Amino acid sequence: MPQTHFRPDVVALFADVDWHGHLDDPQRAYHRDGRPFTLAEQRLLVTITPEEKAAGHQQIRRENEWLDEVDAMRDDFVALIRKYFDQLPKGSVVADAISIMTDEDYAEYERLVPIVTAQDTLEYRATHGNSSEHLTGHTED
Repeated sequence: MPQTHFRPDVVALFADVDWHGHLDDPQRAYHRDGRPFTLAEQRLLVTITPEEKAAGHQQIRRENEWLDEVDAMRDDFVALIRKYFDQLPKGSVVADAISIMTDEDYAEYERLVPIVTAQDTLEYRATHGNSSEHLTGHTED
């Protein structure tokens, strides 16, 4: 059986298409970060093979699954912190909640905090893998 040749750059480009379009130029392709595709990118995108398109759809699905997983971890993180805030006086901060956590909950906090506080969670995982370096109890919105 012949092996299918994939062009990773074409698959990545396809996976980065903003399928919701832009009102100012609905005929032009845009990246998910809002940048319009260059003419070279547009020319490359129209050469996509059915196999590359299927691989792009699989990549989009995997990214969506990962984002769903991160959202669930954020929900778990908030629930964990909230459980302890309910025991503390008004005006308490995350560090106060950490100070009264059980060892088990603190271990879960340590597992979740690098993930839920990363600016770009996918970039964080790509750069740091599953490391669980200790971060402060401050989260960024």
